[in-house]
Amino acid sequence: MKNWSLALALICLCGSAHADFQAAMRAIERGHYATAERALRKPAAQGDARAQNNLGFLYEHGLGVTQNYVEARNWYGKAAEGGLPEAKFNLATLYHYGRGISQNAELAAPLFASAAQAGYADAEYMLGEYYRSGMGGLKKDGAVALAWFLRASRKGHSGAQLMASSIYLSGEGWRSEPRKALIWGELARGNGETQASAIVTRAGKGMTAEQLQEAMHEATVCLQTEYRDCPE
Repeated sequence: MKNWSLALALICLCGSAHADFQAAMRAIERGHYATAERALRKPAAQGDARAQNNLGFLYEHGLGVTQNYVEARNWYGKAAEGGLPEAKFNLATLYHYGRGISQNAELAAPLFASAAQAGYADAEYMLGEYYRSGMGGLKKDGAVALAWFLRASRKGHSGAQLMASSIYLSGEGWRSEPRKALIWGELARGNGETQASAIVTRAGKGMTAEQLQEAMHEATVCLQTEYRDCPE
């Protein structure tokens, strides 16, 4: 499920456009989506990318407006042209899942890549999935996939942590590294990824009690340092 922060992100605007945007954010927080849609119109029409993105989000999910994927794609497209990573990701997901249009991984891939290169964690995760599966015209490459999963993992993305753990265990990236698989799997499990438990169990087989303890300690350190001190 998409994160609401995509629609709630703020930006510094000037004059009445700023007031309209702030009013829209307050309306969204109260669940007054129709009011938010009206307030977003002016800054969106004036070319503000975040207002355009948020308006697209309302149309995609039918919040305060009739759900309309064509309108969502239109507003996401304008915001993506303005360089907003969130909008590029949102537009890519419409192509990826085929919402209001035929599925088209070839159109989604460069959008995910551009948003990922800007440091957007959800896009880093999706780009990792594309490289792992060889989707969207990208060459299947476990090592490149792992690199993108790790970038998102260090931002606290639990799904990416799960996938990094899986690749470390399978050896798709280069070779099987159970210790790293266990560490990232434990972090993913702590962040709510229930599937990580099986990976942690498999990764721990063959380890001594001391090795298990050391790996768990590394996972703790990684978390305590906000993912700065983690295995790669």
